Amino acid sequence: MNERFRKILYSIAVAVVLALSIAWGAAAGTPHHRDEIVGTWLVTVQLNNCSGTSLGVPFPSLLTFAEGETMIEDTTNPSFAVGQRGTGHGVWEYQGHHSFAVKSVAFINFTTTPPPPAPGFTAGTQTITQTIDFNNGPDQWTADATIAFADTHGTVYRQACATATAQRFE
Repeated sequence: MNERFRKILYSIAVAVVLALSIAWGAAAGTPHHRDEIVGTWLVTVQLNNCSGTSLGVPFPSLLTFAEGETMIEDTTNPSFAVGQRGTGHGVWEYQGHHSFAVKSVAFINFTTTPPPPAPGFTAGTQTITQTIDFNNGPDQWTADATIAFADTHGTVYRQACATATAQRFE
């Protein structure tokens, strides 16, 4: 009976050690992928008509992702008048498999009506919703984004799309 009891205890101990080592391994891997977005990124943005046709020339932006799933961004988008658009503030969430959902909002401080073909903007907000994917290692990513412009009452008056590529700022 003692021999049988020892075998049962040994089997239970092996099972517990195996289960703990698998759990620790999974936990050790998760934060690395989950936090790979944390840092500052040099981003190149290309606006498009949401059907894939590029609009205008690519322009640079800076995005900084922090622990705690927050972010800030700034852009040099030439469509805005100087001082018209404020810094964007947002949140991010790990989606698994090196993919992140990101949403940010920036104030449009004043209305402009430039001559065509420039679009002009109404005072209100710009909301960017994007999916970021790390497909080529931890120091670069690509993104697809949708953009909504809303007036000060929250009514969306224009939508756009963009693609982006980014390199980690070091």
